[in-house]
Amino acid sequence: MTEFDRVTTRGGDRGESSLYNGERRRKDDPLFEAMGDVDELSSQIGVARAQAPGSRFAGLLQGVQRTLIAVGAQIATPKADPLYEKIPTITDADVELLEAAEAELLAHTEIGGQFVLPGGTVLSAHLDVARSVCRRAERRVVGLIREAGLVQLAASQRYLNRLSDLLFILARNVEQGTTQDSTTPR
Repeated sequence: MTEFDRVTTRGGDRGESSLYNGERRRKDDPLFEAMGDVDELSSQIGVARAQAPGSRFAGLLQGVQRTLIAVGAQIATPKADPLYEKIPTITDADVELLEAAEAELLAHTEIGGQFVLPGGTVLSAHLDVARSVCRRAERRVVGLIREAGLVQLAASQRYLNRLSDLLFILARNVEQGTTQDSTTPR
């Protein structure tokens, strides 16, 4: 059983929280906004994955969630800190894995030329919510790159950009009932 003090530290009661290296910042710091959006994205993807346990794309979504942990860690750790070298970083290879999954899905999915009204199925609706959260997370990361100079997050931003596309295609694929096997290992 987890002890109360391990979960409830009271460290944030004054409106501050810690980065991975222990550095304290205000809870409304743009870094925490970005980390929160990435965490929310992973949770929403988890909801979608839970809607279709054992589905052919569950491994894909689980791999994405694992990669999002790395995205969050990269946001939460200053590049100058020695801990930064110990965390997994997002690379072009991660982006390419998403592109390959996207191409595989597109081969079995019709994408129309009009705006999509989310809600064709419960699962596709959850995937569309995940896509929307992903776009917000990407905007936050773009802000960190532009406003705070965190250029080390460029691959994470590209990953989030591709992920929103993949979630859109997957939602359409689910609505059409043509989901094919895909995996994105991490």
